[in-house]
Amino acid sequence: MKNNQLRAFVAVAEHGTIRAAARSLALSQTAVTKSLRELELDLQLALLHRSPQGVRLTDAGQELLRRAKLILSGLDEARAAMQGLRGQGTPRVNAAVTPAFSMLCLQEALARFRARYPDARLGIRDAFLSQLLPMLRDGSIDIAVTALLPDVLGADLAFEPLGRLTIALSARPGRFGPGPHGLEDLRDEVWLLDESRGGISEAVRQWLIRHQVPAPRQVIECPSSLAALILSTQGDAIAPVPLPVLSLPWLMPLSKEISLREPLPSLPIGLVVRKDSRLDAAANWFAECARLAIKALPTVGK
Repeated sequence: MKNNQLRAFVAVAEHGTIRAAARSLALSQTAVTKSLRELELDLQLALLHRSPQGVRLTDAGQELLRRAKLILSGLDEARAAMQGLRGQGTPRVNAAVTPAFSMLCLQEALARFRARYPDARLGIRDAFLSQLLPMLRDGSIDIAVTALLPDVLGADLAFEPLGRLTIALSARPGRFGPGPHGLEDLRDEVWLLDESRGGISEAVRQWLIRHQVPAPRQVIECPSSLAALILSTQGDAIAPVPLPVLSLPWLMPLSKEISLREPLPSLPIGLVVRKDSRLDAAANWFAECARLAIKALPTVGK
């Protein structure tokens, strides 16, 4: 397997057609097709199902894609590290952050990071747990800042807890009376949850079980912070939200905590990295900026 073959394969898998992949790599379609054929001959496996509509990965292709992304990410990191040792190149950091971190302290963390690395290439993705863990594993990101239940992590990932987020239920102002309400009273309402096993939605599901309350009758799978905001502030849906977020001045007129009889659940917030990765100086400083920003929040329990 050669570097150019893996890059061609990943590009085709991500873009869906050889033509689009060739355009993204600034290569001819003939060159991309040749690299793919050589890779399949080397592995003695078919990696793609080809059709007039585009390409689709075989089972072997799916397995190789995950590993190829990690290999290419490692090569890019090694190249950047060597350039840094020569005093060349621009530091690069790719991170994924939970919506709660974005709203509560991303700006403070970025200001501190930019003060030391003003020219760094920084990529920030706003992602739920179900989205960011695969990105960590395939090397698309270097570090994640998220709230999670640590027992869902595999042996390949490491979690550094920095505090705890209390989770409240929210709705548009006036949707519910002053309360307090019981969880059982809200079962017939529309709830917004996502499918992640170890994030806020899972903490809410476990909370319901602890209080012997059956699952809500109506659930919208909603792994989108923007969609959840719209549905809960302009519609009738209930959204689980980190309690500190509801104190943000711009959100207070749009969303209100539902007063409950049951004590609210919480889960840790912190940093997640691959155990086999070694963060460079810029990524380490981004991690430190995230630590300082989270620990400065008075509403995040330690």
